[in-house]
Amino acid sequence: MRGAGARDVARRTAYLTVVVALLVTGCSGTEPPAAPSDPAVTPGEWDGPATREEYLTELAEIHGIEDPPPVEIVQEIAQDDDGLRLIAECYAEHGWPSTFDGDGIVTEGIPPEQQEAFDLDRYICNASYPVAERYRSLSPEEHLRRWYTYLTTTYVPCVEALGYEISEPPTLETFLASGGSQWIPNEEVFRQSQAQDEDFTQVEEQCPQDMPLEMLEQ
Repeated sequence: MRGAGARDVARRTAYLTVVVALLVTGCSGTEPPAAPSDPAVTPGEWDGPATREEYLTELAEIHGIEDPPPVEIVQEIAQDDDGLRLIAECYAEHGWPSTFDGDGIVTEGIPPEQQEAFDLDRYICNASYPVAERYRSLSPEEHLRRWYTYLTTTYVPCVEALGYEISEPPTLETFLASGGSQWIPNEEVFRQSQAQDEDFTQVEEQCPQDMPLEMLEQ
């Protein structure tokens, strides 16, 4: 029997690797949605792996795989809900019951004695479903610029029309300097929905916090 629930949260970040996005873990439950940005990403710098070999090397290091097995690409994915569902399904196929709940991949708790086996399967699944190049070729700064545009012109007006109050957005320069971490409208919506006993997932369905795929392409 597996232990208490654990969550692999796919944080909506400027792209480093999909693995980094999937490695942030915590207890499942009524937590604020993960911030779609990572202040550790320095705007204007590019740290993503340039080749498949570099990606697999980084992936193996993150998961502590000393002798990684060969893995063929099953399907390239976008950084969106459908892509994360494929990875969750891969986890489940390898024996780790997992689901995508709209915020990230939720996996049942892994006992310490099974952690090594789970890490190997996470390596295999992420290597099997890498983010397609056209979705990971934006620099972090350009990703943040487009995200800022989406938030201010689409997301915020949408949730305000539903009755939620959003704080004044910072300037673009301030938003970029903070890596997007100091103004996260969806967290404000989440907290208000919790206080009003409303279903945040319904808000997310009407007003997705993620940019449409066409905004992520070069």
